[in-house]
Amino acid sequence: MKFLIIVGTAREGRSSIYPARKVNQVIQERNHQTSFYDLKEKEIPPVGNRTYVDEGSVPEDIQELSEEVESADGVVIVVPEYNHSIPGILKTSLDYLYPEYDEKPFSFVTVSGGGFGGVRALNHLHDIILELGGFIGPDMPVSNAGEVFSDEGELLEEDYEESFQQFVEDSEDFVERMS
Repeated sequence: MKFLIIVGTAREGRSSIYPARKVNQVIQERNHQTSFYDLKEKEIPPVGNRTYVDEGSVPEDIQELSEEVESADGVVIVVPEYNHSIPGILKTSLDYLYPEYDEKPFSFVTVSGGGFGGVRALNHLHDIILELGGFIGPDMPVSNAGEVFSDEGELLEEDYEESFQQFVEDSEDFVERMS
């Protein structure tokens, strides 16, 4: 099974990179392939030509995202909540593609610095992915992310270890059911 992990923000000092790395680690420990698509490392311009309209003039990093989505069995989006929603760069990245998402299983890890774990961002992601034709799968909120992971990315809250394991297992099951 192959999972694409999308890190949904490019912001400096982001805490969502740590849960993304943890999910990646757990998936690999369960003997699956992963691709790690970090929006901080990509050049994502405002939406221009989309992959399904004019493939030849789509930005290189978007073409890479298209190929990664198509080759993945499941997509995991790891994203912080910004102003009760998702970061603009993630929305822009998602908007470039369309047919690639058709009947693709999605799972979500939402992150917040407060106690709600990004659930409002999750609501928006559900709406977006449904509109794009994807399937809505498991989700895992990570509240108080600055307390769950150290500044070096080490998991500090032991309760979350089980949560990450369960999230990945649920995501595997969901991908199997949807294929």
